[in-house]
Amino acid sequence: MAAPSKPLLIFDFDGTLANTLEAGIAIFNDLSGSYGLKAVTVDEVEELRKLNTRALLDQLGISRIMAVKLGAHIRKVLHQQMDQVEMIQGVKEAVLDLHGAGYQLGILSSNSAGNVRMVLERFELLDCFNFIEAGVSLFGKSHRILSVLRKENISAESAIYVGDETRDMEAARDSKVTALAVCWGANGREAMETEGPEFCIDHPRELIGCASTFEKSSAI
Repeated sequence: MAAPSKPLLIFDFDGTLANTLEAGIAIFNDLSGSYGLKAVTVDEVEELRKLNTRALLDQLGISRIMAVKLGAHIRKVLHQQMDQVEMIQGVKEAVLDLHGAGYQLGILSSNSAGNVRMVLERFELLDCFNFIEAGVSLFGKSHRILSVLRKENISAESAIYVGDETRDMEAARDSKVTALAVCWGANGREAMETEGPEFCIDHPRELIGCASTFEKSSAI
């Protein structure tokens, strides 16, 4: 496979680039009764952010099968609200900096392609991304990462996966790409660090520094 002059950064979307967390929680609470689940409070959300994905689902009483159905239901409702979704503060500037510096960028998300494009177009960022791989299953990201690498003809050693959940870090590890954890989304630093990502950051402005560090280390 090709070794590009700049590494490929593959981004998760919800909670990593777009601030859909609050809307997603509100929708979950609205739907919870119909799935036999309890709504969550603001305080409970902060505690849940400390748990990895599997532990979080167990805590909420959600099976994997239910998680797939509920996730699809939430995305369907969220689609009606995408025109109100904002980017994470500082993300637009970070993406523009990365794109301007020549880094290859892509998106791999469980959200729909339409939802992702809607937000990126509104913030004039769509042209910064080479591809959008959408509709990824809850625990199927590692296979899709490998598929993206084959399509882009890029080796795992030349790619970084950027995500806000522990399952994103698991997917990066399973697909042998570098894991970059962001701590402003679904999982906080306490949970993310348990997965041993190569990078763990608290603000989008740190993204370009991580990409530069990775690029320099890869060149050695």
